[in-house]
Amino acid sequence: MSNATDYEGPPMVDWYDPSQLIDTGRKTAISSIVGENADPRLVSPTPADGRFFDYTKQFSIDADGEFKASGGARDEIWIDYVSDVGDGWNPTYSVAYSLAKESLSVSDEKLQRGEILIFGGDGVYPTATTDEYERRLIAPYRYAFRAGRSGAAPKNMTGETDLKKVPHVFALPGNHDWYDSLVAFQKLFCSSIFNERIFAGAWRTRQRQSYFATKLPHNWWFLGVDLQLSHSIDTRQLEYFESIAKKMSTGDRVIMFVPEPYWVKAIKYQGMTDEFDKKEQTIARLEDMFSGNGVAIKVYLAGDLHHYRRFESQDERRIQKITAGGGGAFLHPTHDFEFKKAEAPGDFQIKKSYPPRKVSRRQDWKNVHSFARNNRTFGILTAILYSLLAFLIHGSVEGKFSWLKALEATVVRCLEEPLALIVVILMMMGLIFFTDSNSTYYRRTAGAIHGLTHLTAIFFLGWLGFLLMVWFVEPANYNSATFLKEHEAYVNVVWFFSILLVCGLGGYVVGSIIMGLYLFVSLHIFGRHDNEAFSAMKIQDYKNFIRMHIDKKGRLTIYPIKIEHVARKWKRDDAKRTYLPEPELKPELIETIDPI
Repeated sequence: MSNATDYEGPPMVDWYDPSQLIDTGRKTAISSIVGENADPRLVSPTPADGRFFDYTKQFSIDADGEFKASGGARDEIWIDYVSDVGDGWNPTYSVAYSLAKESLSVSDEKLQRGEILIFGGDGVYPTATTDEYERRLIAPYRYAFRAGRSGAAPKNMTGETDLKKVPHVFALPGNHDWYDSLVAFQKLFCSSIFNERIFAGAWRTRQRQSYFATKLPHNWWFLGVDLQLSHSIDTRQLEYFESIAKKMSTGDRVIMFVPEPYWVKAIKYQGMTDEFDKKEQTIARLEDMFSGNGVAIKVYLAGDLHHYRRFESQDERRIQKITAGGGGAFLHPTHDFEFKKAEAPGDFQIKKSYPPRKVSRRQDWKNVHSFARNNRTFGILTAILYSLLAFLIHGSVEGKFSWLKALEATVVRCLEEPLALIVVILMMMGLIFFTDSNSTYYRRTAGAIHGLTHLTAIFFLGWLGFLLMVWFVEPANYNSATFLKEHEAYVNVVWFFSILLVCGLGGYVVGSIIMGLYLFVSLHIFGRHDNEAFSAMKIQDYKNFIRMHIDKKGRLTIYPIKIEHVARKWKRDDAKRTYLPEPELKPELIETIDPI
């Protein structure tokens, strides 16, 4: 049944590879410009006013691939939510494998597979292309569905009425999905080719826009909101949700999916920027739209941050705001900010974080001792930068060498050589821009210290290269004007290779060490650079997803599920044409949440 061949899929994205840094920056800039000036949501098919996906009844699929209500009312439904997927194979497939099982046994409960699967954003990393979606998202979910099914898979979707055999997929785009202006995302999730809207395995897509509304049993709804890169809701989307609000009745309840947990960032950066307050105001427009009809938004679900956090309102409403971005990307920390206790009855109180703060805090020490090992090609960038600057700011010290003379010679050289000064200024500006903070003072201060640390390293390494050259040609010869005149070409060649050797090798090692220390101090002490610090470590474990159940009494139960350790080895199962983890995965509940 199984052979002994390990399967190796795509590795975790190497975010600090120089070519990746350049490519991501380029695509981010292009997508931001295009997104602001040519929003593809405005030219996509216009959704019919008030039209929504209805899961309150049983239905069938006709010959044209359309869904038609054909049975009695549904009295319960299971829904899965996963976000920030499509990075490395091991974490992505570990989560997909668990999602695809027909049932999961966790904490003495048997949880059925979701009849609907929601992707909450960032379906692929590093940037969206058709090929990357295939490698990092579709392939693992296709194999997972084969591994999770019992019996033969349906060969033809037409006529299939059992959602448990053919679950449906809805997806929101995150910022990485937007990097190609949503082209690949719309092709995968929003288009219909030959009436076979198959996502992977037997999961089936239905949406035609990057946002959606779905009616569920017992007067529940779920809404998917697309905020694009500029965090805005386009006019068509607002009009669409306004038409949906008119279809709702007093007492209806809503699960709202949004691309990022703006409520977390609004607290974290309070007083530094109003950017996230504006995002809250954007969502508040939708909240007012629905509350005006007596509709209550009971749950907010978001990804973007690759961990689990749950906030709950401290009143009888028990509104939930949950971050669950653990679908396959590198881990994000939970110790970056300590949230205060709720001060008023309506305030939101943090209830749970995963991984726990103390576990998260232990992780960022890896940047101190392992940044260079985890990001082997990053040192190429610092090696080139260090060597270039050392060549540009080189000076000459005659007679007995001292570091004070070396500093004086360096300053003089910088003033005499405009290109050297320009490169230094550009490097300092780049590092200030890189600094993660919405505080201008912090950004300039931390960026300047980071830059000066690199300049100090360049200074010492450059002059060590100079001393190596002097030692090689011998101090007496170097101090002889006659020797220098007669052997100028020889001395220059020795100087060139000395600088290249010391600053190249030293820059590769020292530059990586400084970056690792900078990221560690920034996060461990100041709570900044959570994204940059943890992406550098490529932590595959501590994954999560959400399973929800609307039961026959109309209660919503949320099951946050964790996979503490993802699989590293996969064995081929020839019977199902898939791969199985060795050892078997052990999903567990993160916490128990009372039904809503």
